Amino acid sequence: MSATQSGVKLSIEDTIATITLNIPEKHNSLNGENIQQLCDHLDVVEQDRSLRVLIVTGSGDKTFCAGASLDQLGAEAVFSNRFAEMTDKLAAVSLPTICALNGSAYGGGSEIGLACDFRIGVKGMRLFVPPARIGLCYPVNGLERFVLTLGLAITKRLMLASEELRDEELLAIGYLTHLVDSAELKDRVQALAQRMAGYAPLAMKAMKQIVQQVAAGQLDKRSANKIAEKCNNSQDLQEGLRTHKQKRQPVFTGE
Repeated sequence: MSATQSGVKLSIEDTIATITLNIPEKHNSLNGENIQQLCDHLDVVEQDRSLRVLIVTGSGDKTFCAGASLDQLGAEAVFSNRFAEMTDKLAAVSLPTICALNGSAYGGGSEIGLACDFRIGVKGMRLFVPPARIGLCYPVNGLERFVLTLGLAITKRLMLASEELRDEELLAIGYLTHLVDSAELKDRVQALAQRMAGYAPLAMKAMKQIVQQVAAGQLDKRSANKIAEKCNNSQDLQEGLRTHKQKRQPVFTGE
């Protein structure tokens, strides 16, 4: 199944969905229409119970995403808020998410990566965040996401000093979870996606929800225990235990 719109594409193959930023002539920067397209695709993904993994990537071989389209900032006063709402929506997707960074990431493009659970980058890529260079304060939710994921010192290097970081350092600081040659990107992303797609979806969603609460310092243990209890009383767990004993591949239904 596939649904293609100008600018941002959604494709679905079996249990894996892929959203592709398809504006290579503009370094995959996103205007208001593109942001709405991406949000609409996220709604489709979240509502499709057959899906197990979401991949977010860009087209072209130079840039993953250059963030918000700067030529709209003056004309559209709420633009930065719309971008912030989009990254929050991506971060809240219940499925495990993989950002396949096919090239460099600039500005808000770097935050799209941070909103995903895994970030697989390519050798030679670089990253910088330019708001300080143009007099813009980066959205508050984005600053929070940078600090929670990368820590205070790295966030200050990126936001206040507007430093440019390259592939190996991006891996060392934890921005990238994996670093591969560009020719290997598609295969590595698919291998990870297919592996996770074969796991129990209730367990994946439960653990993602709980660890994100922990990371944000917002763990509600009572609620988290209920989430874990539902997972541990599921048919999927019984299937997993049976297949472990029978030495066969499990067939999880998400129930």
